[in-house]
Amino acid sequence: MKPLPVEPASVREYKVVTTKVWCCHLIPLPKESNMFPARLTACSLASFLLLGLVTLWPLRPVALAQRADPEAPPAQWTRISDFDTQHLALDLRFDWPTETVHGTARLTFKPVRSDFRRLTLDAGQPMTVLEVTTESGAKLDFQHDKAAEKLTISLDRGYGRSDTVTLVITYQARATPPTGGLFGVFGTGLTFLRPTSTASKRRYQIWSQGETEYNRNWFPCFDFPSDKFTSEVRATVETPYTVISNGRLVSDTDNGDGTHTVHWRMEQPHASYLLSIAIGQYRVITNEYDGIPVQSYVYPDRYADARRAFANLPRMMAFLSTETGIRYPYAKYAQTMIAEFGGGMENITTTHLADNLLPRAHEELDNIEALQAHELAHQWFGNLVTCRDWSEIWLSEGFATYFEALYMGERFGTARLRAILAEHHATYHQAWNEGRRRPMVTRQFAHPDQLFDAYAYSRGALVLDMLRFVVGDEAWREGIRHYLQRHQFQNVETGDFRRAMEEASGMGLDWFFDQWVYRMGHPVFEVTHRYDADRRQLTVKVCQVQKLEPASRHVQTEYFRTPVEVEIVSAQGRRQTVRWFVEAQAEQEFSLPLDAAPRAVRFDPQHRLIREVIGETTPTGQLRETAGAGWWDCQHRHQHSPQTGLSARPVTHRRCNPLLSRVVFPHRHSQHCEDEGHERTDFTR
Repeated sequence: MKPLPVEPASVREYKVVTTKVWCCHLIPLPKESNMFPARLTACSLASFLLLGLVTLWPLRPVALAQRADPEAPPAQWTRISDFDTQHLALDLRFDWPTETVHGTARLTFKPVRSDFRRLTLDAGQPMTVLEVTTESGAKLDFQHDKAAEKLTISLDRGYGRSDTVTLVITYQARATPPTGGLFGVFGTGLTFLRPTSTASKRRYQIWSQGETEYNRNWFPCFDFPSDKFTSEVRATVETPYTVISNGRLVSDTDNGDGTHTVHWRMEQPHASYLLSIAIGQYRVITNEYDGIPVQSYVYPDRYADARRAFANLPRMMAFLSTETGIRYPYAKYAQTMIAEFGGGMENITTTHLADNLLPRAHEELDNIEALQAHELAHQWFGNLVTCRDWSEIWLSEGFATYFEALYMGERFGTARLRAILAEHHATYHQAWNEGRRRPMVTRQFAHPDQLFDAYAYSRGALVLDMLRFVVGDEAWREGIRHYLQRHQFQNVETGDFRRAMEEASGMGLDWFFDQWVYRMGHPVFEVTHRYDADRRQLTVKVCQVQKLEPASRHVQTEYFRTPVEVEIVSAQGRRQTVRWFVEAQAEQEFSLPLDAAPRAVRFDPQHRLIREVIGETTPTGQLRETAGAGWWDCQHRHQHSPQTGLSARPVTHRRCNPLLSRVVFPHRHSQHCEDEGHERTDFTR
């Protein structure tokens, strides 16, 4: 998922998202956002939403990343279910004047314990249950507790683990507004749109939004990602309207009364939040990848713009199939434009895209390509393999964000990839400096929507890039393929991914996942060097000066261990890169034979690590942190930074805190940073 971009007019009144809020994504938001890893610039929509897009959404408690709180919310564990859904078949009709769906749900399940006599499903407040029967038509007693959003059905007898049971639930459900839900702009169930006195040009549309737990508002189900099932949707609508749902189109039948019934079937198991429907007047752009239909449902009056914007979709499918080692795994892939939507949402086989993201003929395509790549990547990460519970959502959003960045790098070059990742560094550090701090995997949250933040998107993508740096490209690709192949159509946890990467690389990686995924924080390196002319030896000293936060409820890493690259630039300008391993200790020294004093020493020059670096120079050297754009900001000063658009706030250590940058130790063009007494080189010339 990824959010949408909006006008920065009243930014202070909104929370900005810069990442996959597109997948379900929102659209890219202004840099003020620290919640969602979307892209902060046109450089890459995928970045946050970067990862996808940059979008603003009204501040709502459920959508905000967690701040330090004296009282931790109760731990959220994987929901326990005493049955396993096998198949769900929906038969739907829609009443435009009352904005109501009239539905029948045929639910097939298997008990997971003996003498199973009572079934409990999720059924939201907009829903009214009219009748429940067995497959043979016998009526069953039921209770619908709307406040608790639970439908409890008393079965006709006790069933065992070997039984397969089918129930028929007749119901109706009211529409929900297009606001609310993730980031406040994705909706919470089934949305009806139609012209009104104040919006006379509004299109007639019906669309759904399930993530996180909102599909319960328009059909009964076990609404949690751990329960996967196959599904089918039959929808009867007026003849002018097109129906797009999941999987393969089985039939489209003219009923002879001005309506037609469209039947879609999803033959691979999926989580409840990925089931979707979209209804409207569309023209279809048809393409294919490796024999798989690729369809884009667009407004007839935007057909030319859409053909241009969606032309590279088969190329994206080819790239992701190659990069993951797994061919696109479903019968079709579709994209559908919908109105008044927050960005992008990766429903299984059929993504929803906000219509206001479609560029006009004179506008650039970078953002829409990034959004498409993000949502498409979810078909592997989030749909083919699905997190077992919401605490592991980085396995969906972090992966989609990273593979979006990889596609943009393949499309536009390595420099674009590094720029996108630099934006994710900025997004993560902004969240950190503003007090939004947590491990990537945590069970301490009040609502799952809270977890769609800079940790799921931006930090998630950066952790994957670090892991690739640790194990190497070959083992990385083999590990990704192994992970997807072994767990396809199943639920996963971080441990499943770790084991796949360990088997592919031959390395024990428990230390890596412990410090970067399950614990909070990042290293702050203080790097100095000295050259011994008599011994012709360079010594680099690396100190870790980060501090633990005693008041935090989250587990933290005191010292980090990691490989790091250091680039040595000789007096003649020759470059040499060495790779050292920093241990989990306060300080460590590394030595290297060198014929003459270096012109510069660059610590982690490609910024492969999530880190901050400060430094003190030798008597003849000066320190500079450059952020690519050539800016410097002392974060401990209480002032706004016009270069970054971020508010400079106090940090744990009083120091110059450059977010995304490279540390170098050159010997000229120094400029003083008064508060700390550090010198840095001015690279803005």
